Amino acid sequence: MSHNYFRHYHRGEHLHRSALDGRERALGTPAGAVIATNLTAINASAEAANPAPKEAVAPAIGSKLCKRILFVITEDWFALSHFKPLLAELRALSNEVVVVTNSSGRLHELEALGVRTHALNMERGSIDPSAHYRVRNCLARLIDLERPDIVHAIAMQGMVTTSLALRRVIHRPDAVVFHLTGVGYLGVSRSLLLRILRVLALRSLRWAAREFNTWLVAENSDDISMMVEEGAAALGRSAVIPGAGIDPDFFVVLSPPRNPIPRIALVGRMLWTKGADVLIDAHRLLQERGVQTELALYGTTDPKSRQGIPADALRKWSSLPGVSWHGHVDDIRNVWQSADIAAVPSYSGEGMPRAMLEAAACGRPVVVSDVPGCRQFVRHGIDGLIVPPGDAGALAEALARLAGDAPLRRRLGTAARERVLQGYTVRAVREAVRIAYARCLQDRLPD
Repeated sequence: MSHNYFRHYHRGEHLHRSALDGRERALGTPAGAVIATNLTAINASAEAANPAPKEAVAPAIGSKLCKRILFVITEDWFALSHFKPLLAELRALSNEVVVVTNSSGRLHELEALGVRTHALNMERGSIDPSAHYRVRNCLARLIDLERPDIVHAIAMQGMVTTSLALRRVIHRPDAVVFHLTGVGYLGVSRSLLLRILRVLALRSLRWAAREFNTWLVAENSDDISMMVEEGAAALGRSAVIPGAGIDPDFFVVLSPPRNPIPRIALVGRMLWTKGADVLIDAHRLLQERGVQTELALYGTTDPKSRQGIPADALRKWSSLPGVSWHGHVDDIRNVWQSADIAAVPSYSGEGMPRAMLEAAACGRPVVVSDVPGCRQFVRHGIDGLIVPPGDAGALAEALARLAGDAPLRRRLGTAARERVLQGYTVRAVREAVRIAYARCLQDRLPD
């Protein structure tokens, strides 16, 4: 195990403490004075360092590369919210797709997409070894029952569960695709227990990489570099899939709202790692400076996640002047119809945040943290602004700059929309998947 685990992954890891160990700060006194932060040099070479994903020759649309794909994901709602384009492409590439996931009562919606399903409680958030052994054994039996050509595992928990199950299978799939959607709190937590779990997770992934034709798919290049450095993936056996895919005909450019006071919106699950607390602190600082803004939080709590923000905390924040929490929203376009600025103040990398891409597609400027995924998409001063993670002062400065400059908001929002069209659409994602699968199956390990 290397001693620099995740060290390069975040710039200034000490800034993440408030999301993981200092939650009382989010509900207590506001942060100190605003610190003016000059981030002009962050993306001095942004075009060269972070180009939009390039198009490449892909297998013909509709070409069948395999008979059956087993798709492993922790939650049915996660598959529906983020992976419909991916599932559609997998169906086009194979005769059959079988989804293994926890059921929240929405399996019928997945089946309506033309896939079969198996309900399996992944015990998300649990650290009980017996629960994980049970899930491992059940998944191993499903792999032997279904005999897939490819197993495609989504997110870190799905990847680790699959790697454990592969130790017990009789049927060896031709390929295993590990699809990393960000490291989340595993990349920033100082908990001894979670550090131990990281070690065990990486050990299992290394084993799978040695024993199977394993490919890593990630949503940004930082995640691939991190996994390669840790020995859990090979550089030549990896591919970047640029997020979940945005439909630009659905998320169209929206006219700027006519808000007398600029509205800032954060969309996503209410998790500490997504930085809602630092956004609250930034809003307080703006109020102290006399900069009038409204802050709207959209998203539900997640009691299954170890990083879920309690509803009591969200209600307390909603009692602050200019702050509101709206919970779940059926049509996200309504959020961006009424919001002037999108904030994505994450403490940790999120792969390629869908909320960021949706806001950008609607022509809204985005303020993001300098973390993997966000910094691959946003070029500072071109299609958004980048601030250090966990820095309420810098975040307040960036928000104040946009709140007071409507022409700048329009310019950045227009550029953000173009950025989405350059390689983050449903079409781009489906083509990237076709290329990755073709390469994966061409490079099968010998028996």
